[in-house]
Amino acid sequence: MWKCRACGLEIAFRAETLKIDEVGPFFICMGCGHRNALVNVGGERIALARPVELR
Repeated sequence: MWKCRACGLEIAFRAETLKIDEVGPFFICMGCGHRNALVNVGGERIALARPVELR
């Protein structure tokens, strides 16, 4: 799940398309429109089955 840092809305990975610009990868919250930079909040205990692919 992606979580908006402004309003706290949790968004399913498949529901939102990641984007990338000169600042880095991000998604736009469907609820409030906030631009959310991707940050690692899980630490080392969360391992993805495969890397996140940005297109």
